[in-house]
Amino acid sequence: MKKKFVAAAVGAMLIGGSAMAVELAPHGKGDVLIAPMFMTGGQWSTELKVINTSLVDSAVAKLEFHAPTDSAELRDFFIFLSPGDVWTGVVSEAGGTVSVNSTDDSAWTVSQLANGCTSATGTPGIATTLNGNWTTGYVNVFETKMIRGLPLNTGGTVDKAAIIKRFSEDCTAGIPITQASTDNVLTGSVKLSNPANGNMLLLPMTALANYDNRQYHNINVYTGFFANASFSTKAQVEDAIWQSNYVVPFNNAAASATSAQQYTFATVTFPTKETFYRNSAGSQYTPFVGYMSPVPVGYSVRDEMENTFTTVGCTFSPCTPDQTYSLLNELNIISIVPNTAGSATVVDTKGFSKGWVNVTVAPEPSDTRANANYNNFGQNGAPALATYIQWTLSGAQVQGAWNYAPSTYTAGAN
Repeated sequence: MKKKFVAAAVGAMLIGGSAMAVELAPHGKGDVLIAPMFMTGGQWSTELKVINTSLVDSAVAKLEFHAPTDSAELRDFFIFLSPGDVWTGVVSEAGGTVSVNSTDDSAWTVSQLANGCTSATGTPGIATTLNGNWTTGYVNVFETKMIRGLPLNTGGTVDKAAIIKRFSEDCTAGIPITQASTDNVLTGSVKLSNPANGNMLLLPMTALANYDNRQYHNINVYTGFFANASFSTKAQVEDAIWQSNYVVPFNNAAASATSAQQYTFATVTFPTKETFYRNSAGSQYTPFVGYMSPVPVGYSVRDEMENTFTTVGCTFSPCTPDQTYSLLNELNIISIVPNTAGSATVVDTKGFSKGWVNVTVAPEPSDTRANANYNNFGQNGAPALATYIQWTLSGAQVQGAWNYAPSTYTAGAN
């Protein structure tokens, strides 16, 4: 660590807590988690896991399922995690109905009281459907409050009923949630699986640290970066995930006598766009302004021999009139295929069967300082989460890998 970085860090600690501002969690543990996609249909299902890594205190968290088009709330519920606890739930589709189910003892169905707090008792388990039966979307996990001081059972566990009761009592008593009420202890993962072809894809959730919620979340009330109270604004969250130069490796080679068919897909998720309320209040990102506003995007394709070409699209912002590609949704799924008509959601790699795609989501400079030492303040980029899936089809079997797309994240002066 360079001396000037140490000096900057110490200085930041002396300026009103700026050193604790929201940031992309460096080790995957935080107080907000984002699963950039869930997927069902065609026998696909999605398993979600959330872990409380604290071995001392319990954690209450709210899961919020969002529609891919505009981030509308599809369903929400609480999980109650004792020290060292893991919650598991599954999103699946049957007969055209998409549901979330969990028999995990961390998931309890609780009701909302007239005072806006959750009930002090509940029923173990979650079994509910998603509004609109969306087969894709994304999920936010907000740590609501740490519950401290509950008696430990043999083995270090805490009774779930005690966590629920204390959470309800604290809310009813009006005990404020402060920055000290939430810890960076949550981590999680999302797994796509399909028994029909034996495929399984696993991705860690994106973790944000120091978001610092300061309200008791409610059931059936929209919770997002737009409609939420915390010590971090939406613009600061955007600054924390502000990245650029997304790179998607691709292999779409056709099957041959010696190799299997290859497929590549990419996803781009905008968790702070939130156009459900006909605006994106609090966003610092110009392309998000306006209901269902399109986000210009451009693609540059390279093969393994360094040959390259640029498709029509937004390469530099502001875009010229002929650069017409744009991503409309909060969750966008992009096919990367050769010799086909290109669009915002289909990247034509022409004769290239292997290489990489540079994805340029309309860049502009970040203008909000979330953290003086760990953010992209002043850097060109966008508040987006990009992933890619590489599938190999061999006979009836599909095997694949799911990764975050490599990107540029500038972590301040160092």
